[in-house]
Amino acid sequence: MTERAGQGRCGCVGADEIRSQGFNLNELFRDVTYEIDYYQRDYTWGEEEVRTLLRDLCDSFRNWSGDSAYRRRPHTAPQYFLGPFVYHEPSRNRRYLVDGQQRFVTLHLLFLQLRLWAQDAGDPQTVDQLNRVITTDGKHFCVGITDHDPVVRAISEGRKYETGAGDSLSRRNLWARGQQIESQLAEELDAEELHHFTEWLLKRVVLVGIRAAGPDHGYRMFETMNDRGARLTAVDLLKSHLLSNVGAGEEQLNSEWQEMLRELSTDRDDPQAASRFIKSYLLARCAREGRDEDRRQITTNLNVWVRHNADHLGLITGRPDHFLRFVQDLLKSARLYRPVLAATRTLKKDGDRLETVLFNERNGLGVQSVAVLAAIDPDDQPTDAKDKGRLVASYIDRWYVLRILQDLPVQSADADALVHTELVPLLRGCRTVADVASTLGDLAHHGGNPVREAVTLGLRGNNAHQIRYLLARATAYADEACKKTSDILAYLDRDQFHIEHLWANHHHRVVGDIPDPVVFRSRRNQLGGLGLLEGRENSSINDLPFHDKNRLYARGNVLLGVMAPEYDRRNPYLRDFIKTHQLDKYLRAFGPRDTMTTVIATRQELYLRLFEHIWNPQRLGLSATAAAAALPASGSSQLAARPRQAAPRRKPASGRRTDVARMVDAQVLKAGTRIVLTYRATEHWATIDANGGIILTATGGTPYGRVDEAGAVARGTKTCQGMNEWHIEDENGVRISLRTVRDRAAASGAL
Repeated sequence: MTERAGQGRCGCVGADEIRSQGFNLNELFRDVTYEIDYYQRDYTWGEEEVRTLLRDLCDSFRNWSGDSAYRRRPHTAPQYFLGPFVYHEPSRNRRYLVDGQQRFVTLHLLFLQLRLWAQDAGDPQTVDQLNRVITTDGKHFCVGITDHDPVVRAISEGRKYETGAGDSLSRRNLWARGQQIESQLAEELDAEELHHFTEWLLKRVVLVGIRAAGPDHGYRMFETMNDRGARLTAVDLLKSHLLSNVGAGEEQLNSEWQEMLRELSTDRDDPQAASRFIKSYLLARCAREGRDEDRRQITTNLNVWVRHNADHLGLITGRPDHFLRFVQDLLKSARLYRPVLAATRTLKKDGDRLETVLFNERNGLGVQSVAVLAAIDPDDQPTDAKDKGRLVASYIDRWYVLRILQDLPVQSADADALVHTELVPLLRGCRTVADVASTLGDLAHHGGNPVREAVTLGLRGNNAHQIRYLLARATAYADEACKKTSDILAYLDRDQFHIEHLWANHHHRVVGDIPDPVVFRSRRNQLGGLGLLEGRENSSINDLPFHDKNRLYARGNVLLGVMAPEYDRRNPYLRDFIKTHQLDKYLRAFGPRDTMTTVIATRQELYLRLFEHIWNPQRLGLSATAAAAALPASGSSQLAARPRQAAPRRKPASGRRTDVARMVDAQVLKAGTRIVLTYRATEHWATIDANGGIILTATGGTPYGRVDEAGAVARGTKTCQGMNEWHIEDENGVRISLRTVRDRAAASGAL
């Protein structure tokens, strides 16, 4: 589809000079090189932008793949529009990006990670598809930005890029975003979906290219888009609507609106801050419970939702005071929310105790803003509002950790269900800080104590970020208690501190202690076999036997250093920490006679005990009511109704959303079903639990959330197409793959 544009504000151009054309990604990248002009900025997309793009793509793919009609006739599926870009084309197959660099570079990183995954999975068809959009000739990248080349080449070859002092911002950011994409892909998609996702991505995701006549024209367009007036946003349109109904209060409303914007921009130079705040406020305090359409419209078109729901909001035409009061409540809430907003970017040590706000933001739980604003009343005192925000953020942080320990998903859909379905209805009914503390304390009490269930949890295919978070929190907690200098943000930084395996990947060294290679692989990756070690230290000692590098740990943090026999136990703070937390059997040194099994079991228990302290509800200020404390703890979060608030009407989704979990829920598979995977003539058995988790017979303990992960551990490979490789045995002993079981159930209507 090609259309022509006439003269516009980009300068005096002829009618034939500006053209637009739609491209799918296959067409966009095949046999074309994209470069950038001198005036372009660095690659600056951060975690949130990349996370949002990838999440939107994966969610759209799931909507497409879940529709059998689209799977049968892919060309009939709706296209996913990724926006416009501007370019000029000095020669055939060579384009310069005027606008769109951030998306193009991110897509290129996505292609590279998908290709690595396809190579590991032994999927030559998908590798071939991706080769065509990654390079023009097998050597030169389609996104040919010279400064990026060393990093992109390292990612392409599956090797680590060592960032150096002379590296540009783009290079540092490229490597970080590449690592992020690798981790998020593993979390969002199963290996079985790789080929279908790649096909959908390349054929159904489209951009519209606007071609400038040449480099000078392109530069004028760039200036126009970046220096001149911006289009009206939904926030601008909402303000206009409110102004038109406030009568003589127009000047006051405008003044208070501007003050609200200043409150939201002081600590965060972010043009989208106001939009996010208003959406969060409406979701928190105005959206009707159980009305998913309210949530959808507020998120996509907030000004239209406000206009269409004026009666619900009390915005009555002819009553200017109602419109003015609406803006005044927004302003008061913005003032109260400002410390929480600031905490999403900076870790402050000024007594605010809002560090979990930052942790939640880094963990992709930005929806916390809705829960916080549901708890804050516009007429609260600032200290009360801050305390409410701290309690809500701490509860969400604890929820995140407990789900990790149960190996349950922590994706955006899970956080949305927690906040919108469970927390918001309860928090709207809270008036005081004590109300919030007891409400959240009751929820925490009824959630039970799943920390003790994580007896074998550790690194798995998609949870490196989560495991790093657990290690960082425990490491910083021990350091601070022992009065050692600690920087939790450094521990969270994968470039500064590496996840250290106490045992190198050499099974032969411990075969006398652990004969089974599957058990070795599983145990080596358990939390008890891990720690955080400064990057340069890890690189130098990584392959040494445990008892050789153990003594070198003394230079590091408390949790690693204490294992060295010569570690300074005369430190009174360390002695007090061990005594207070009853850790004398666990926070200790290990000698040559201590086996891998002993060390890891001891250290696993150490971590679990620390987690119980760090995320203890009472320590977090989440105090259960006497009535709730008298009831037995359970996995249900339903509470008895209280006079000041209603119990949640719907129990949030708390289980897994995998195909295996769906089959267990539909009773296509029964809890306790045994499954088998054969690899290199060796059979590996596992059991499906009641939540659709996979428990390897060889290792027992914490279930794997996905069959891909369990299969990869059993095989000793990076990836595994679990639905194809795991089988059940029917009554005749015939083995049937889980994929076949699923497809038959879907065809019969059982799924």
